[in-house]
Amino acid sequence: MRPFHRLFLSVAGFLLLAASASAADITPSSEPVQADELIHRGIVFGKNSDYWEVRLGGGVYDWGPATPSDFSGGVVNAEILAPTFDALSLIGSPRIYLGTDIAISDDAIHTIYAGLNWQAYFTPKLYIGFSGGGAWVSSQVTTSANGVTKDLGSEYLFHLQASVGYDITSTVTMEIFYNHFSNANLAYTNPGLESVGARLGYRF
Repeated sequence: MRPFHRLFLSVAGFLLLAASASAADITPSSEPVQADELIHRGIVFGKNSDYWEVRLGGGVYDWGPATPSDFSGGVVNAEILAPTFDALSLIGSPRIYLGTDIAISDDAIHTIYAGLNWQAYFTPKLYIGFSGGGAWVSSQVTTSANGVTKDLGSEYLFHLQASVGYDITSTVTMEIFYNHFSNANLAYTNPGLESVGARLGYRF
């Protein structure tokens, strides 16, 4: 197993353990509900919609269910999220995000991405996140050390992200995240690009 993979699995295991402990406590939160929060069957959307947030972490590059094993390495991930707009309250008060994946690999492709991010809280501290938007990649085509070529089909791709998070405090959170970049089969080739990792976030 590669060192990057061992590091990610260790952090992921810690986060899942903390999340399991939180899931055992499903009593309603005593915190006041914000005006723009949307509650559906006990699931709270938009809890952090009024906050800025910065996230920083790392993981494994181009490693996931849609990625060939010829491309791998490490990745540094960073994001910033802005408070939502009132007009978005009817769809769960998503926040606008801007992020980047900086790849650490001989065949690196770096990404800059942006879009909307939703969070759904199942307990006062445990939540899942989903992001959707667009991305720009630093290179459409790359070739691995084994001579395998990856052609993403375009320098402009769709971005999807899924995450599981746990609030350590009201301002500090930790997440496991999965990023997926692809052209949705709009180009002649669509191998996709992925990253998986863990990160810390700070709200203010």
